[in-house]
Amino acid sequence: MPDRTISISRDRLARFRKLYVPDRDLSARMSEQFLFDMYVLGVAYGISPFEILQSVRHLEAGEPPGGIKPASMFSHPPLRGLWHKHYFSARFMPHNILMGLGGNGLERLIVETMGSSESPVITKDIISELARRVANEPLEMRHQQGKITGEWIIFARHSGVHYYLCLSTHDTGDQIIHDQIMKNCLKDFPKLRSWMDEQASSAAP
Repeated sequence: MPDRTISISRDRLARFRKLYVPDRDLSARMSEQFLFDMYVLGVAYGISPFEILQSVRHLEAGEPPGGIKPASMFSHPPLRGLWHKHYFSARFMPHNILMGLGGNGLERLIVETMGSSESPVITKDIISELARRVANEPLEMRHQQGKITGEWIIFARHSGVHYYLCLSTHDTGDQIIHDQIMKNCLKDFPKLRSWMDEQASSAAP
């Protein structure tokens, strides 16, 4: 982390794995890096492992209709052939609200709530209604459109099965993500490079 170091022993990480991922088949498809990232997010930012695992289980269930963006493959090297799926935490709500409001959404809600009068009387009820609409309507719209976004679960696909590699952010460089995966995940999934090549080839035009 920028301001501190977070560490955990392999024994404790194994206990963390058993506590949060008791399903042996699913657990076997999660790298140590993925589990460590989940642990760090909990310690550093208060993001519950259950929030992340909710998106994992959604993915494992075939992504039935829901509010979160569906998984997609990275389209450019060096991550081409890998996939990413968003997970959602309450700390991502402000970003989704801003995305839902768009360029003039806030101005529109203010006009609709306060009316077109040049000198409206601002009451507590008006303020409450405006706050409710600003907080709820953008989220409801993005949920209906399946566009709720968060940060990334990065995984590989092989023979229709998902292998979970790491957790990352939108602003982490692709090369950094790639290098971390190659350094830390090949020991868990030695055939990862060939899986990436297969997926990239299958997506070629």
